Amino acid sequence: MRRVGDDEHFNRLLSAARAYWGQSPGGDRCVVAEAFHQDIRVVVRTLLVAKAICGLTSARLVVLAGAEWKRLAEAFGAADDVHPDASSVALVTSRADGEAWDVPVIRIEGAGTLKAYASFPGPSAAAQDDAIGAFFDRWVWPNRDLLRPGAERVAWRARSDYQAHTETERRQLRYYGCARLGIDPAKPTIAVFDHDGPLFQETAQFAARDDSANWLFLGPAAERYPARLTHLADTLSTNLLWSMTDVAVATRAVELPAFGIPVIQPVRSEWSGCGAAHVAESPSDYWRLLDEAISRHEKGESVLGPEQRERARLWLWLRRCGADVPSALLPHWELGADADFLRSFTVNLRHAERDGDLLYDAVRRMWQRREPMLTRFDFQDPAALSAALIPSRSLS
Repeated sequence: MRRVGDDEHFNRLLSAARAYWGQSPGGDRCVVAEAFHQDIRVVVRTLLVAKAICGLTSARLVVLAGAEWKRLAEAFGAADDVHPDASSVALVTSRADGEAWDVPVIRIEGAGTLKAYASFPGPSAAAQDDAIGAFFDRWVWPNRDLLRPGAERVAWRARSDYQAHTETERRQLRYYGCARLGIDPAKPTIAVFDHDGPLFQETAQFAARDDSANWLFLGPAAERYPARLTHLADTLSTNLLWSMTDVAVATRAVELPAFGIPVIQPVRSEWSGCGAAHVAESPSDYWRLLDEAISRHEKGESVLGPEQRERARLWLWLRRCGADVPSALLPHWELGADADFLRSFTVNLRHAERDGDLLYDAVRRMWQRREPMLTRFDFQDPAALSAALIPSRSLS
């Protein structure tokens, strides 16, 4: 990525941040923000969420950053503190595998306008996937009739690269893709995504011994696996891949069940508790799930049920809409990280009011209720939720 730290647009951003956003509460406690990411879009999201928590807790802002972001942190009112962990009330970070802290950890995700997930320690603390699953089962699934039009609309947008509209078209693409790869269209096809690590190597060994299914391994590490398997490195279009895949093995690509493709997760992810995928609870359970999926698809059946598909569509809506907070402060991720982003963000800092921005309402709800993610809506207010979704219902 191009460095943005020394050009005129970055200096204007620093000036706007100092003038309108540089003040921070004092006090003995602090909120720690880690700004080690190379992308300025991630860094500014981290700083703004950290400042919102500072306001809620009357704590000062401490930023752990590389040299390229020190000036930006100072412009947002960061204080110098060489031992912040002793007095910290929260950690805001973009690192999924960072050092464990005995305080709430808010993880910023790089996508959309603002997405963040929270882990709160304590006697009743749950794992991230359990907490998100509990939130889904309590607030999303019971509102499925209200949310369904919006979920269908999000699914329609998400499948924009997949143009097979009927089963006939899908079968035609399937036969073409199988012929192109030299595999048997009569056998179930298992596509293995993000296959890096010991468990996925064991999956390749399992596949090498199995001749009842076609196995597609996608990704740059494919050359390490047995030659009998089909290795792909982004050589198939979405049309072909989705049309050929009967079952997917993936840790994170669990949007596929929303479009009729079951997913087996060998290990848990933060979304495993939402019921969209078949989640293996142990290695032996993983092999059982694979055997069952292959056996069912050999008979022309699917391991994906109608409720699981609807859960997947609601999960897709939650990830792309319900858990993505629009903000007058932050430009959308797709604007990029170049001069256009800097100009837009600078203007927003000068003209947006903190008291009325949805970012602050979302952070407050998450913090006070100990919710596992930021949300666009107040799910606990049925009237507000219904009112917020009226445009989605009318346009679907």
